[in-house]
Amino acid sequence: MRTEGDAWDIVSSVGRTALASAAFRALEVSVPDPLIRDDFAPWFVEAAGEPFFTGLLADPSQLTGSPLLAGFMGVRTKFFDEFFLSAVATGIRQAVIVAAGLDARAYRLDWPADTAVFEIDQSKVLEFKQVVLTEHHAQPTCDRRPVTVDLREDWPAALRSAGFDPEKPAAWSAEGLLRYLPGTAQDLLFARIDELSAPGSQLG
Repeated sequence: MRTEGDAWDIVSSVGRTALASAAFRALEVSVPDPLIRDDFAPWFVEAAGEPFFTGLLADPSQLTGSPLLAGFMGVRTKFFDEFFLSAVATGIRQAVIVAAGLDARAYRLDWPADTAVFEIDQSKVLEFKQVVLTEHHAQPTCDRRPVTVDLREDWPAALRSAGFDPEKPAAWSAEGLLRYLPGTAQDLLFARIDELSAPGSQLG
């Protein structure tokens, strides 16, 4: 659980959660006939250098006794990939990834050229992601807009400042987030999303 004023980095607390998701996406793409394509996930694991996750990529057989754990991230990622692609197919041109972590959808997916993808997360996570992507000369396939803010703060204001237009429909994702929030924080999250969502918006 987070505490007020706590300290962490990319291999602990919030950072470790984001790193774990990237590691399991990297594992998914290493299997025969993977559900997703994510060439970026291994970059993050390698750059962080956390022994458990680098060891896992070097020897995926460590998870042979946990097939559900090994395959879960592939299923989840594919669901949200298809959610966003379905949303933009209806004409939506704003996507908001809440608690984006080391997700690389702004680089992986085939977005319409005029789509703005907003990535909300804390500065340490987004800064680490940007450093790694820059080192690999990666280019987004959309108008990517990082929004560096803690979800406990006024993130709707930060989102608007990044160019989000509440008068236009948006596709929102809260992937893997709710389990980390108490009930009151979940209610507040959805109330804020509702206030910012024009008719025709979608939420995954």
